[in-house]
Amino acid sequence: MNEFSVNIQSMKNKLLMIIGVLAIAGTSVNAGWFGAGIKPVPYIKVPFVKLVVPVPSAIAGPRAGTEVDANVSTSGANVALPWIKGGVRWPSLTLGEGKSTVTIGPKHRSKAAAAKKKAAAAKKPKGKRKSTK
Repeated sequence: MNEFSVNIQSMKNKLLMIIGVLAIAGTSVNAGWFGAGIKPVPYIKVPFVKLVVPVPSAIAGPRAGTEVDANVSTSGANVALPWIKGGVRWPSLTLGEGKSTVTIGPKHRSKAAAAKKKAAAAKKPKGKRKSTK
């Protein structure tokens, strides 16, 4: 009799575990909360935080140039030596979701997205000046 009650208890535990696993698997999470990607720049996204870390670039050979140069700007740093050239763009951290976001670091966009934004700004009509009469 005692052995039979132990089996019922273990079956209850297994049943509760199966129900718990199905409940967790059945809940839906907003797919936009989590993610990772490599285009236009590599990024990792968790709820309310997005970290963008661009891949450094390097060139070796005659196309890299023959001059010595180095510069640092708000978007990244570049170094050039004869036959060697390299650069890195700064990472950025975005906090928030939707329209209410704060970005620490440069905003990384693909060239196509930047061109599209520039074209939209060019099409936007300029406001008329008010007369001072």
